[in-house]
Amino acid sequence: MNWPGDTSSSKRTAGGNPLSAFFLWIGGFSAIEGLDDESLTERDRRRIRARQIDAVASLVPVTIGINFANAAIILGVFWNHISNAFLTAWGLSIAVAGGLALRGWWRARKSRPKEASERGLRRMTLQAFFLAAVWGSLPLILMPQIEPELQIIVGSLMTGMISGGAFAMSSVPRAGLTYTWTLMLASVGSLLLCGGTTYLVLVVFLLLYSSFMVRHLVSHGNVFLENLKAQIRHERQNETISLLLKEFQENAASWLWQTDAEGRLIDAPQRFADVAQLPLDQLKGERLVDTLEYLCPTDTATLATFADRMARRLSIPEILIHVVVAGGERRRWALTARPARDYEGKFAGYRGFGRDVTERWRAEQAEAESRAKSEFLAMMSHEIRTPMNGVLGLASTLLETKLDPEQRHAVMTIRESGDNLQRILNDILDLSKLNAGKLEFESVDFSPAALVEAVTAIIGVNAKTKSLLVNAYIDPKLPPALKGDVARIRQVLINLASNAVKFTERGGLTIAVACRTRDDHKATIEWRVSDTGIGIPADRVGKLFTDFAQADASINRRFGGTGLGLAISRRIIEQMGGAIAVSSVQGEGSTFRFSLTLPWSDKQISDQRGDRVGAGDLKERIEALGRPLRVLIAEDDATNRMVVSKMLQEFAVEKCIVPDGLQAVKAAGEQEFDLVLMDVRMPEMDGITATRTIRAKGGRLAELPIIALTANAFPDDIKQCREAGMSDFLAKPLRKPAMVAAMLKALGPAAPTVAAPSLAPSEDGASVAAEA
Repeated sequence: MNWPGDTSSSKRTAGGNPLSAFFLWIGGFSAIEGLDDESLTERDRRRIRARQIDAVASLVPVTIGINFANAAIILGVFWNHISNAFLTAWGLSIAVAGGLALRGWWRARKSRPKEASERGLRRMTLQAFFLAAVWGSLPLILMPQIEPELQIIVGSLMTGMISGGAFAMSSVPRAGLTYTWTLMLASVGSLLLCGGTTYLVLVVFLLLYSSFMVRHLVSHGNVFLENLKAQIRHERQNETISLLLKEFQENAASWLWQTDAEGRLIDAPQRFADVAQLPLDQLKGERLVDTLEYLCPTDTATLATFADRMARRLSIPEILIHVVVAGGERRRWALTARPARDYEGKFAGYRGFGRDVTERWRAEQAEAESRAKSEFLAMMSHEIRTPMNGVLGLASTLLETKLDPEQRHAVMTIRESGDNLQRILNDILDLSKLNAGKLEFESVDFSPAALVEAVTAIIGVNAKTKSLLVNAYIDPKLPPALKGDVARIRQVLINLASNAVKFTERGGLTIAVACRTRDDHKATIEWRVSDTGIGIPADRVGKLFTDFAQADASINRRFGGTGLGLAISRRIIEQMGGAIAVSSVQGEGSTFRFSLTLPWSDKQISDQRGDRVGAGDLKERIEALGRPLRVLIAEDDATNRMVVSKMLQEFAVEKCIVPDGLQAVKAAGEQEFDLVLMDVRMPEMDGITATRTIRAKGGRLAELPIIALTANAFPDDIKQCREAGMSDFLAKPLRKPAMVAAMLKALGPAAPTVAAPSLAPSEDGASVAAEA
C-alpha cells in the first residue's frame, strides 16, 4: 500500500500517470524532501524519522486538549439542532482518536525511541487521516442543515483546525498534508452542498488558503528535515570523534586528562581507573594530587612539586612518576599540563596529557645497563690483556731460547694456560657483543677451499701432539670465491675443530666443505667437522648450543672449558642467516655441520693463509731494503715494551722506544721511520690523538704505516683507530706471527702475499695467527 506523500510512490506515479503527477504537485506532496541522500546511512534515516515523529508527538497534549475543547463547544452549541445520535457518534470518535494519541504520547514519554522505520511515519499519517476524517464529517453533516449564522461558527472552526493541524504536523509533511487536504476537501464538499454563488466564492478562498497553507507546511517541513540531517551528520561526526578519542584514550601511549578549578578530575581514561582500582565514575571528582599520592607512594618529592605548581596555577612540564599498578608492577608515566581558561578568561582547571613511558624507561635502563656492562668488560679486557701480553709474550720468547726439557715443559704450560685464559676472555667478550646485538659482520671475498686448508693447518699443530690425523675434504663443485665474513666463519670452524681435537683420543678428524645448491648469484655451502671422539649422549645433544653448557658436568673437570664456544658459534651462524646442527653416537664420534647461503663469483682469490707467514718472510723483506728496519715503538708499560723488543730482536731492526704519545709525535717529526707500533692508551697523549697529530703534519707522515697496539678489542675501539688514521690493528696479548704479518703488510707489495690480521672486530684472529 502506498500512502499519499510517499516519495518513492510519487515518483513512480509521476513517471506513469501525468494526471497523478499534476495532483501530487498541486497537493504539495512532490515537493517533500526525501531521505534518499547517499551520505545518510540507514541508521541515520531511522534516527531522523524518530525525531520527526517525536516533534509531532511532543505537541499531542496541547493539540488533543484543543480538539477536546472544540468538540465540547460543538456538542454544546449544536445539541438538539441536528441528530443527537450523529453528534454522540462523532464525539466518541474524537474521544477515541484523542485517547489513542495520548496513550501513544504517554508511552513514548517514558522511553523515547531513538530510531523509527518508514512504517512509523505511515502509522502517523494514518492517524492524521483518521482524525481529519472525523473532523471533516462534521461540516458535511452540519452545513446543509443549519442557519447561516451557525455556518459561520463551523467555518471558523474548520479554518482554525486546518491551520492548527498544519502547524502541529509540519515536521512530518506527509501526515500534515494528508490531514490538511482531508479537512479542506471535506469543507469544500460541505460548501458545495449548500449551493449558491456565495458558497462558491468561499470555496475559491478556501482552496487558495489551503494552497498557501500546504506550501508553507512543506517548506517548514523541509527546513526541519534539513536541520535534522545536518544535526545527524554532526552527531555522527561527534560519535566518530568520540570513538576515536576513546580508542586513543584506551590504546594510545598518550591520553588526555582534565581537572576543574579545584583540582578535581573531570575527565580521565579508563586505564587511570584500572590502575587506581576504582570505577571511572567514582574516580571523577577526586582530587588529582590525592589520587597520584595513592598511586605513587615513592615519588613524594616529585608529587610535592606537582602539587605546588598546580596550587600556583603554573604550567606543568613533563614529570615522570612511578605508578604501582595491580599486582605490584611498577610502571612509569609522564604527565604534562597547562592551565585552562573559560570564555571570560578565568582559571578553569588543568588540561594535560599523560603518557605511559614504561617501555622507554625500561629500554633506557637496559641500554644503561648494557653500556655499563660494555664499559666494565672493556676495562676488564684492557686490565687482563695487559698483563697477559707480558705472560704470553715472554713465554713465547723463552721458548725460542735454549731450555732443558723441564724448563721447556714449564714454559709451554705457562703459554698454554695463558692461551686458555685468552680464549675464555674472547668467548665472554663475543657473548657480550652477541647479547647486546653489537657483533658486526664484514663482507669480503674469500676462497672456501683455502679457508678449510688454513684451518686444517692450524688445527694440525695441536692434533699432532695427540697423534691424531687431520683430513680435509673439498668439494670440486665449490665456487672459486664467496663473499662473507671469513674471519667469523674461520672462528666457528676453528672452534668446532678444536673441540674435535680436545674430545678425541684416537683416530682423527675431518674438516670438509661442500656446495649443496647454487644459482646464478648465491650458493648454499655446508662446512662439516667430524671426529672419532667420545661422542655425545642422545639426551644431551639438545643442550650443547646453550650458554655455559656442556654435555656432561664431568667434561669440564676432565677437559676444561666454559661451554661458551658452541653457543657463540650457533649465534654467529644464525645471525649470518645460516643454521648449525650436530649428530653423534656415544663412543663413536660426532659430526658438527653448519650451512650458509652466500653470494659467489668466479673471482680467483690468491692464497692468503696466515699460516704461511713466518719470520723468514720478514727477514727477506728487510734484506730487500738494504738497511735495518726503522721502527718507532710507543708504549707506556715497561713489560709490554720488553715484550715487543724481544719479539723484534731476531730481526735487523733499529728501535726507538718512547713512553707516551707526545714523545711519539716528536720522534716521528724528527726522524724517519718505516713504521710505528702505537699503543692506544698512554699518559700525556693517547695513541689516537698522537696518530691524528702525526697525520696532520702531512708529507711523508701522512703515509707512515701506524699499527695500533691495544688491549681494547671492541668494535668501537677498532672504529676509532681507523678514523684516527691507523693502518692496522693488533690486539693484546701480542703474538709474534701476527705482528710479523702486520709488519709485512705495512711494508708494502714487495713482500710475499700474506693474510695479515684485518681490522675486523675479532679477537680470534691474533690467537689463530699465533697457533699457525
